[in-house]
Amino acid sequence: MRRRSLFSFLLVLLCCASCATLPREPSPPPLPEDLLSRIRARSQALQGLKGLAHVRVSAPGKNFSTQEVIFARRPGFLRLETLSPLGTPLFYFATTGQDLFMYHPGENRYYQGPARARHLSALLPAGLEPEEIVAILLGGFPLLPYEDFSFRYDAREELWFLDLKSSSGGERQILGIDPKSGQILSAEYPLQGLTRRLSFSEFKLASNFSFPHRIHFESPGARAQFTVEYQEIAPNPEWEEQDFYLPVPRGAQIVPLE
Repeated sequence: MRRRSLFSFLLVLLCCASCATLPREPSPPPLPEDLLSRIRARSQALQGLKGLAHVRVSAPGKNFSTQEVIFARRPGFLRLETLSPLGTPLFYFATTGQDLFMYHPGENRYYQGPARARHLSALLPAGLEPEEIVAILLGGFPLLPYEDFSFRYDAREELWFLDLKSSSGGERQILGIDPKSGQILSAEYPLQGLTRRLSFSEFKLASNFSFPHRIHFESPGARAQFTVEYQEIAPNPEWEEQDFYLPVPRGAQIVPLE
């Protein structure tokens, strides 16, 4: 009797072990046209946000962590206010996509000039243009033109990967898609000779949008990365006329940017 019980126990244990190692069948991949149509529709629907976020930046010559008030509006409107631990602004940054304004209250210096990538790198590295920064802060990325595509399933990461290829320029854009939710969890693409890698996580409902509250960017070639972790988000808010302009404070030293 004891031997039979032991055999039954071992049989149940073996069955459980074999069940645990069975590969999980992934859901079928979405059609590329449907997926890209969803991405474009989201971009059209989500035109901007106001939010509060913790931002960490790491790049050659700079390594810092800040609390930022963020105003981001397509295509390239952006305003950042760096806050002290007490919540008072330490630095102001604003761009219309064409013009750039920065103000340092501690030094009473006001900077103005064209919105060039090298000027924007004072806050966010890797040579990002205003339109790309805004797209990333809105939980997206620029879509590159493509002529061919392929799908593969990564069982280790449990993700579908959509590989979009441009036969003319030889460029590739790779999107990682959650088979269960259909959310894009990662994106890799080249711009200006540098590879960009994005990961999106901590999706939460904000108004009618499933929004990634944690966004991580890295560019290995530029040895640069940053992480944005939102604490508050207000999608598609009402905008004021001066949201993306900084008036010159009285007595401030004006420093032109070339």
